[in-house]
Amino acid sequence: MAMSRFSRSSDSQIDPFNAGEPELPGGEPEPLGEGPASGAADVGPDYAPHGDPTGSPHKLEDDYRAPTTGKRDYDAPSTDEPRRRRRRPSGRSAAGGDVQRRTSRDQRLVTRVVIAIVLLVAFGSSIVSCAASVLTDAGEGAVDAVQNLGETLFGDDSDGADDWTDYVPEQDEGDRAATEALQARLDQLDPGQGPTFEQVRTYFEQKILDVEGHSAEELGVDASAFARMVVGGISQARAEYAYDWGDGTATAYASISALDANDLFWALDEAVGDYLIEHDLWGEEVIEPTEEQRSYMSDALNEALEEVAAAEPDSFGPYGIELEFVDDVWVVSEQSLAETLEMALSLY
Repeated sequence: MAMSRFSRSSDSQIDPFNAGEPELPGGEPEPLGEGPASGAADVGPDYAPHGDPTGSPHKLEDDYRAPTTGKRDYDAPSTDEPRRRRRRPSGRSAAGGDVQRRTSRDQRLVTRVVIAIVLLVAFGSSIVSCAASVLTDAGEGAVDAVQNLGETLFGDDSDGADDWTDYVPEQDEGDRAATEALQARLDQLDPGQGPTFEQVRTYFEQKILDVEGHSAEELGVDASAFARMVVGGISQARAEYAYDWGDGTATAYASISALDANDLFWALDEAVGDYLIEHDLWGEEVIEPTEEQRSYMSDALNEALEEVAAAEPDSFGPYGIELEFVDDVWVVSEQSLAETLEMALSLY
């Protein structure tokens, strides 16, 4: 069915396995590489290899001429004059406009700066005075505000004590009795004798030996005079208040104004320290001074002692001093008193 559908009745069937060679229309083609057929005309010159000066050129000359610019609008290269290349504009000429614009802008800026300086010089003092006045007013206002706030929160203490050292807590009968006992003991301080006097004299004798290498006697200075000056310089020894702890003990507090014994000693050292070194009286080998040297140092030390005696006493305290309740009476602890006076008089 399919065969009779796609074939015509006039076409004969070809057996591909038994068919002969095909016949091409127009005859067989000529084989390649055999050159032109006999009788064929020459198609051109036989060119020499490339670069051979004796051979024929590969391109025949012709009479072509390129168009020129003579009397025509066409802008083509001219054959009568060499070609000219267009040059790029130089950087100097291209940037000329920018430089000019920048120069104008700089000139305006300089002008404004000069005007500002002139105004500052002319009105500077007025501006500073005005600013200082504003800041001063603002500062005073801030201080007043803080003071008002403190009075609002904590009350006005202008009618109270000016110094925290004047503070006295509420006292009962036992507290007042301990305070009175301490005051009575402070009133017994004797500049010419007693435990405090001996404490100061011992301090001076030991320190002058340690520092100067000689005793007070060898240097011609009176240690007792030094002790009298220090103890007598206690211008104030006032018991302020006390706490009765309820167990037979109490602590009473006192304010003391006195001379600084340590400062007094070093003032005396300045009077004879250099003299001892210059005369080989100070060092590892202790040499006893002569009578003449002792006399000189004695005069120098006593003169310095009179000068330092005029010093103003310093206020210290309040210091706490321990008391014991013995036989229904408050008794001051001498050890606690000595330790307190050691601090108050700077015996170190």
